Amino acid sequence: MEQRYDFDRQLPHNIEAEQIVLGSVLLDPESIGALAQALQIDQFYAKRHQLIFEAMLEMYDKNQPIEGVLLLSKLREEGEFTSEEDSQYLLLLAENASSVKSIDYYTKIISDTANLRRVIEACKDITDLSYANTDLPTVLGLAEQKFYDISNGKQTVQLHQLGTVAKEEINRLTEMEKDETGKFAPIKVGISDFDNFIGGLNNSDLFILAARPGVGKTSFALNIAYNIALSSQYNPRKSVVFFSLEMSKEQLARRIISTACKIESEKLRLGKLDARDWEELLKVWHSNFRNLNFFIDETGNITALDMKSKLRKVPNLGLVVIDYLQLMSSATGSAKDNRVQEISAITRSLKLMAKELNVPVILLSQLSRGIEKREDPTPQLSDLRESGSIEQDADVIVFLARDYYEKDAAKKNTCVLHVSKNRHGSVGKVTLNWDGRFTSFTSPAKNVTIPEGYGDAP
Repeated sequence: MEQRYDFDRQLPHNIEAEQIVLGSVLLDPESIGALAQALQIDQFYAKRHQLIFEAMLEMYDKNQPIEGVLLLSKLREEGEFTSEEDSQYLLLLAENASSVKSIDYYTKIISDTANLRRVIEACKDITDLSYANTDLPTVLGLAEQKFYDISNGKQTVQLHQLGTVAKEEINRLTEMEKDETGKFAPIKVGISDFDNFIGGLNNSDLFILAARPGVGKTSFALNIAYNIALSSQYNPRKSVVFFSLEMSKEQLARRIISTACKIESEKLRLGKLDARDWEELLKVWHSNFRNLNFFIDETGNITALDMKSKLRKVPNLGLVVIDYLQLMSSATGSAKDNRVQEISAITRSLKLMAKELNVPVILLSQLSRGIEKREDPTPQLSDLRESGSIEQDADVIVFLARDYYEKDAAKKNTCVLHVSKNRHGSVGKVTLNWDGRFTSFTSPAKNVTIPEGYGDAP
């Protein structure tokens, strides 16, 4: 049976609320300043109310007094409100608002009914696309974005006076001194030398981790993600989401098990665990794994919109990791698009996502092959593959470099992090130990010896 949608019913509105708000301005012209920030012209349903509010805003902009006679004169200059009935209507507006003490309640009614109309309009657009057999990811992406814009009031962006913002910052600093939950502190990655250098991960940051294949960027990201999910520094513990566009959840789990239980990755791959390995694995599962808020998503070809839809449902989200950029798709991309432009659109979307969700986002990226042909193989910002606007969108860019062709075991098991961009601090190098047996990165320690042959990234 064919389903039909009735879009011919009267749209949501509240004429009385609109009359009260406009009448209040005639009684108290100073209130137009707040209304100019809270409402837009098209949020009024009645056409005559749109004309009145638009005229009020123009008078306010020109620093003209908003009085009944002057307002009527301006409206008539525009060819509106020419009848005697129209002039009486302005008096009616003032009368309706005379007993109202606060217009905030009525302002909210206007805003809410306007948003309900936007919901209906969005549904119309989505319905039209669906009937036109538009591909599903495009329809879902548009629906996600439209409803997100409505729920977050995208159309109302206010100016903030410095004194007010500074006062909020003073209050935040005062609360930080008393806080015991760790919610204000940068998120520590759990590798002391790296934490000491960059100061931890900041909320809303887009953190780029780039390397050539085989260097260990996935393992490094997993180390960070597991450390943060496990950390008792935060109360409650933070949730971590790892989007893996290349490796399966089973492969990621094996790497985490290897790192957490100190079981050699080769044993896990072949299934040859001894009694000690089993004992440690079961102990760590009971104490850590089973209750850890560490979530893995292995959806291939995922978009930033798909990610946001999933992430909004995660409680106490603390970190997002994406492995890796070049396997992602743009919600609006197509085969005809320039790939560099598409990558630019993706990184901008991910930066906005980090800001909207107020969490750090670690985005893994490949480096171009040209680095292997240079005499000096030190990674540079220009080596970011299909770089687009990666450098501009990122808050922190770190290159992972390790000479896995080095015959000297001591050097082969050393990894250098090149912090090439850091909005919050210094740039430079951090040296870490890499232990291929357990796919782990640690700060250098004099008493740790890694056997030869375990330097390769799995």
